[in-house]
Amino acid sequence: MQKLLFCLFFLLPLMGFTQKFNGGILAGGNVSQVDGDNYEGYHKVGWQAGAFVSLRVSKHSSFQLEMEYFQKGSRRASNPDSGSADYSFLMRIHYIEIPFLYQYTFAKRFQAEAGPAVDILLGSLEESGGQPSPSTVPFRPVTLSGILGIACYITPNLKAGLRFNYSLLSIRQPADPEPPSYRYILFEKGQYNNVLSLTLSWDFRKFEF
Repeated sequence: MQKLLFCLFFLLPLMGFTQKFNGGILAGGNVSQVDGDNYEGYHKVGWQAGAFVSLRVSKHSSFQLEMEYFQKGSRRASNPDSGSADYSFLMRIHYIEIPFLYQYTFAKRFQAEAGPAVDILLGSLEESGGQPSPSTVPFRPVTLSGILGIACYITPNLKAGLRFNYSLLSIRQPADPEPPSYRYILFEKGQYNNVLSLTLSWDFRKFEF
């Protein structure tokens, strides 16, 4: 009996705390480029989908942990009218991305969000002129990104969000010599994912405006 009372003493506050948790699913599309690969422009189209759990700690503040499949990469269409050998290029990178975000709610239904994300490499493909073009510089198996975003609740369950997702570490292993196209960002030269995404998410529990 004493052990039961002891367990209840600690579980009851936790049971109340879990009322602040919420979960849901999300999916959407994105356009991306890779800074440092000589092919500029958001020409690569991809998609993402996953799930999340969030914890609301105050009226305005919450934290959200996500896990999602995320396509990133780069694309360049061929230009046969250029008068020279101008081949198409495709870089498709598959990740499991795990963002941890701080979200600030304002004007009742709007949220600003920011935070880091871990990108775990699932696979990659590079093509030049429609043919496989394996690179001699492998992708990092794990890298980091930073996320900035804005979102709006359309209904108490449905939310639309726009995010900017950028690599905090280069996406490839160090190369020697470094290609001249590499960008110097933060502390190292390399290639960096640069992504704009639009998502819809569904909260299992209604958001309280």
